[in-house]
Amino acid sequence: MTRSLSLGLLVLSVVMASCSAGFSRPRAVSLVEGDGIMYALVDPDRDRNTDTNIDPLQATTDGRTWEPIVGDRSLPATVGVELNQPGVAQECDEVSGRCYRILAPDGGISLEESTDRGQTFTPIWDITAGRLDFQDRCCGSRQFAIRDLEFDPGSGIVAVALGEYGLLTRDVDGAFHLDTLGRPERPESGFLTGLFVEPLFAGVVALIIGWITTEQRLTRVRRELELRFGSADHTWLTDRARQVPIILPLVFFVGLAGVAAAFWRVTRTAEGDPWQANGWVSLGFAIALIAAVAIANHVLLTRQWRADEQTQARAHFAPAKRRAVRAQLIGSASAVISYGVTMAALVLWSTGGIDAFDDAIKLAMAGAVLTGAAFWIWEASRPPLPD
Repeated sequence: MTRSLSLGLLVLSVVMASCSAGFSRPRAVSLVEGDGIMYALVDPDRDRNTDTNIDPLQATTDGRTWEPIVGDRSLPATVGVELNQPGVAQECDEVSGRCYRILAPDGGISLEESTDRGQTFTPIWDITAGRLDFQDRCCGSRQFAIRDLEFDPGSGIVAVALGEYGLLTRDVDGAFHLDTLGRPERPESGFLTGLFVEPLFAGVVALIIGWITTEQRLTRVRRELELRFGSADHTWLTDRARQVPIILPLVFFVGLAGVAAAFWRVTRTAEGDPWQANGWVSLGFAIALIAAVAIANHVLLTRQWRADEQTQARAHFAPAKRRAVRAQLIGSASAVISYGVTMAALVLWSTGGIDAFDDAIKLAMAGAVLTGAAFWIWEASRPPLPD
């Protein structure tokens, strides 16, 4: 829909007036092309959480970078203002038959190109809803809205105004660029980025599986001892084995770290774009803690039982003692493996290997259950005590 230049200048004046608010969350709201230049109108929607000095009128000649218009900040008189109707985001060149349109398939963003006057379209740039969800989790919510699209047949520049998400352009060489309007760029993936309370979830799952695996083995040892000796003299053996917490310190510290990271993220979100964590350190610390707890637990338990008077006075329980210690070791191993399997699925989501977070959670739970089942079947197939 073609409107007069005065209407375009009126829109621009409203935009400029709102820019004086100081704190703002800029949004790309409209595009205009003419004289080989692409112009973008930016509305600094008032919001005290984000400080920006983005200029309300931007321009580009190559599609690579947007620069503010200096001087009176008005469109040249030779540029006719043509604003798309609301909800329309498609442009065609009648001469070449080339068309472009922007869509939101399944909540994502997709820029598509047609070379047959809009009969068929092919995606040339997109980001899925899962990656948008990742960006919101890792780096703060930044809602997108398909506001406008312009195509300059002369230069080949395609520009899309996506609200808070920024300005998407395809430059004269066909490369794509996303201008975030003065706000920090957001990655589409990152190792352990966007995962905060999930380590606590994985730790709890690992603790449950480790406890079940240990308890299964100790219960079979206890029943076998009762069957062979017919007394309760052996209860000290299995009771002591149950007192060892396996990986309880791991769950506590990893969970505490996750809660602290989540609290820190909420604090940073209130101030603007939150801090983006580096997950390599977090995962390395968690793995080292798991290994340290498991090894230290096994070594200390073995030394304690070797020096214990009750153990020395009951030489006939030596095979059972070794099986009880082994039960703790196997339980720790099952907990470590289940923790790794659970976190692996979540890490795959954070690095883009799995698109949707819901799918990652389902895969994590399935992996943990299969790990626990494998240890249960393996233990059930072995005799509780040697003959």
